[in-house]
Amino acid sequence: MLRIAAVSLLVRAAIVAIVLTAVSSCASSTPALKPTPPASAAPPASPPTVSPRPTATAAACDTSGWRSAPISVTRQAAAPAVPVITTIKAAAHPECGYDRLVLGITGPMPSYDIRYVTQVTADPSGKPITLAGRSYLLITLRPAQAHDDSGAPTITVPKQALGYPMLKSYALAGDFEGVFTLALGLQDTTSIRVGELPGLLYIDVRA
Repeated sequence: MLRIAAVSLLVRAAIVAIVLTAVSSCASSTPALKPTPPASAAPPASPPTVSPRPTATAAACDTSGWRSAPISVTRQAAAPAVPVITTIKAAAHPECGYDRLVLGITGPMPSYDIRYVTQVTADPSGKPITLAGRSYLLITLRPAQAHDDSGAPTITVPKQALGYPMLKSYALAGDFEGVFTLALGLQDTTSIRVGELPGLLYIDVRA
């Protein structure tokens, strides 16, 4: 009986040793966790697209029809309002084929008459006015004036040499009793064009 008991103890010890060896083997054979690879760096962002700054477009040329002088437009201005000529401006437009003179007007648009004359005289004195150019265009506005209620002139440059291709000069020829007269000295007799905008009257001379 003692021998059988000893054998049984030996068998149990062997089983325990086998189990411990298996457990140790499993623990040591457990694969190590692989390190997580670092996240790849994001590609550099593309530089923002810069749109080109829009360039200013040139004003379109006036394409309305040309006419021959004389030109007359008649209006009835309610009294006592008298339109006042406040500015005279001129510019050459060689890309469009004309020179332009612009009258700034305060108040209603007056009647006007535009015609060629052989000589320019001052109103009301009748004295001749010397003007650069070989042809003369006379612009008469009525009722209109180039002075304020106190009598102070509103036109700071009553006469000017310009030297544009067609428009060579201008001169204030009259500002008397509600009649305003302006003379243009031109290179030659040419076609003209008249237009109106709020507060403006413009005269084009074909170059």
